[in-house]
Amino acid sequence: MIHLRRALVLALCFILLCTSFAAAEKKKKAAEDVIRPITTEVVQEVPETIQKVLDLAYDQLIEVNGKNLGEKNKYTKWRNNYKFGWCGGFITWCMLQFDIPMEEKNKIEEGEVEGIVHVKEADVSKLNTGYRKMNRITNVPQKGFLCVYGNVGKGGTGKYYHVGLVYDVVKLSEGKYRITTIEGNVTGKTVRMYIRDYDMNLAADPKTVTKDMTLVPKDERDQEESKIFSYGYAYKNRQMYISHFLMPWIPEEEPAE
Repeated sequence: MIHLRRALVLALCFILLCTSFAAAEKKKKAAEDVIRPITTEVVQEVPETIQKVLDLAYDQLIEVNGKNLGEKNKYTKWRNNYKFGWCGGFITWCMLQFDIPMEEKNKIEEGEVEGIVHVKEADVSKLNTGYRKMNRITNVPQKGFLCVYGNVGKGGTGKYYHVGLVYDVVKLSEGKYRITTIEGNVTGKTVRMYIRDYDMNLAADPKTVTKDMTLVPKDERDQEESKIFSYGYAYKNRQMYISHFLMPWIPEEEPAE
């Protein structure tokens, strides 16, 4: 009888362990970033509303003019003066000025959403979660997308380290692009524009993704660096890379030849 009870207890423990493991795996799988297979790599014209967001972001770049804005500023007020990094807060502030439909990540239901949308968050990870729920994550850059950066090394790691707004995209060759971004809360707690190169071929492989962003070769740089523009990285002494892009708008499929 004692042996039977002991066997039943062990069996129950095993079932509970398996159930917990399965639930953890399910939760982990749900949190993974599913890269949307966009069928076009052609740089497209953005919707008018998204272009207005880009124009506003540029105006803010000029207005701030490299000034240190600190942890709390007009880009953080909408999120109760969120002070744990306002790179995402800057982007959402720009979106809010044009009444773009948006919800907080916890209010977004899983599934496809049509039209222009955004996630009403400032934290990079929360922005990412909201866009993942709407199946709006990709490795293909377009103007108006959100560029999510990862970081490897001292001072913080992970694939949700920083986020910037893609201001312009130039296709260099198959899978390779030159990307211009406007980013808030960079070194000096300011707003700055950057131009860097991105290789989508490397981004698609987990083994090489951390090397998918490189600096523009010096002999191809045609702009002078300043307090509002750089060819470098948003944070000094960081090994940054492009994790993926979040899509407030969906490009059209590439027309068949």
